[in-house]
Amino acid sequence: MAMTTQPAYARPTSGQLGATAEIMVASQLMLASGGRLSSYVPLVDDDGIDVMVHDKLTHQSLGLQIKSWTFLSEARPQTVQYDVGRTTWRDDARLFLLCVAIDGQTAQLEAAWLIASRDVAAVSNLRSRKMSLTPNPRANSKDRYAPYRLNDMAAVADTLTAVFDA
Repeated sequence: MAMTTQPAYARPTSGQLGATAEIMVASQLMLASGGRLSSYVPLVDDDGIDVMVHDKLTHQSLGLQIKSWTFLSEARPQTVQYDVGRTTWRDDARLFLLCVAIDGQTAQLEAAWLIASRDVAAVSNLRSRKMSLTPNPRANSKDRYAPYRLNDMAAVADTLTAVFDA
């Protein structure tokens, strides 16, 4: 009789980590906004939108492209890297890039950077096919990403509701 062994999984795949981050952001935005914001996940994200956010008060919506970095150990690098495809990205007043750094042990948000689409190219390292953003995840960082940094999902929700209220 042949014995079968279960595969040893060393870590979640990048696809699993990305999907987890998108669902986490969508769920936490609804809670952090006190229910003012509703989140919708498109069936297909080929338009560069991972989560649609709808404001129940103003009846407006905007799109978020979410890029995530999940720390799977205690170590924290000096910078984390988020890559945005240049062919799918566009300058649109209702599109934002939300980069999140997540503790993989606790599933807690450690840092977030919310960047309007018009600003993404200016703070990126431009390459032929992608724009790379490399913020320092430490709270006291004074890098070029510091103006976009938010420390919790309540701050992200507050910033988005301010966009809707403007």
